[in-house]
Amino acid sequence: MANRSQVTVVGLPARDEARTVGAVAQAADAGLHAAFPEGTNVVVLAENGSTDGTVQRFAETPLRARKVVASSGGEGTGKGTNVFAIVDRALELDADRLLLLDADVRSTEPRWIAALADAVEGDEPVLAVPAYRRNRFEANTTNHLASPLLAAVFGVHVQQPIGGEFAFNRAFLERTRSWPRPDSAYLYGIDVWLTANALRERVRVVEVPLGRKLHNSPFPKILRLPQQVLDSLFHVVLRTDGVREPTSGPASARAAVDGTAVPQDPAVVSRVSESVARYLDAHRGDVRSLFPSARSAPAAPWGLRVTTEDWPHVLADALAAVASGRFEAARDHLVALYVNRVMTFWDEIEGLGDDEVDDLLDRQAAWTVEAVRDRRIALGGRTGPPGFDVRHWAGFNEVSPAWSVPA
Repeated sequence: MANRSQVTVVGLPARDEARTVGAVAQAADAGLHAAFPEGTNVVVLAENGSTDGTVQRFAETPLRARKVVASSGGEGTGKGTNVFAIVDRALELDADRLLLLDADVRSTEPRWIAALADAVEGDEPVLAVPAYRRNRFEANTTNHLASPLLAAVFGVHVQQPIGGEFAFNRAFLERTRSWPRPDSAYLYGIDVWLTANALRERVRVVEVPLGRKLHNSPFPKILRLPQQVLDSLFHVVLRTDGVREPTSGPASARAAVDGTAVPQDPAVVSRVSESVARYLDAHRGDVRSLFPSARSAPAAPWGLRVTTEDWPHVLADALAAVASGRFEAARDHLVALYVNRVMTFWDEIEGLGDDEVDDLLDRQAAWTVEAVRDRRIALGGRTGPPGFDVRHWAGFNEVSPAWSVPA
């Protein structure tokens, strides 16, 4: 069990989360009081340009822990800006441990505090990441990009590497100071930046079961969130000594899919499909060149049918392109192909049970490891682009016919 008489900080990165921030703060406070009744407990709200009363709602919420607010402007900032602000406050407070809770979660439980804190006890750097059960129509960036790519490069299968509910001990916080921060790490790339760097430096990563996660659907962000995640991930990959062999022993079967399934808004799905069709139509030749594994993908009602068998080879194409110096093209084209993979996945899992969906995702990750290993991709020796343009998808938002790549 964690030492119960030290400084514990819970950080809430937020932007316009007035409807949920109070409940998350109260759950954190209850968990802190139960786990560390004799300790110094602090809840830090870090927000960037909120206009809906997030700060006021947090200030009005009664807590036993000390409250701290760190604010920054909205333009050019993101989740990572808030996380780095929380890390800075934790170091200033000489915190022994820091826990992060996403401020938009509706299922936060006080017990998460002790579970996450106990996982990072010790003097050596350690990162705790969550293991949730999620709606099968969510966690798409996790399931189809972050988790399989991390497994393929670092040999470690992390079920929820970008889950948000993280914990770090003091040694880990100190270690992060030396890691280069690409622009995307100040945005939604922050979670994968933390996990990938931990794996790159062979820091111990502990998965903590937290039950169900209910929060605002990230699907409307599907054209920008994965681009930011991939940007940060590829920056870390290029600083890696090479593709590593999988860790010894079989990976444990996942239990990530929740019994509740809520499909995404069809109108949003339609708009996203149209945007992606326009993008692929504009970049047809380059996509064919960098992603030969997608050339034979047949047409589908949403654009392209990219199957469970196809996707690992598409991911291997992306890593090969990054290693060859085509960082931005690989990143951006992969986002478009990823959207088609997500919609194909939704079609594939129609009628499957939760365990069957979990098994499909496990197989996809294992096949990605094999596909990348077989390519013998040479990493290192290059650096990623110095900046990041969040406006990349501007201009691809009008209606367009579905696009397909001929064989």
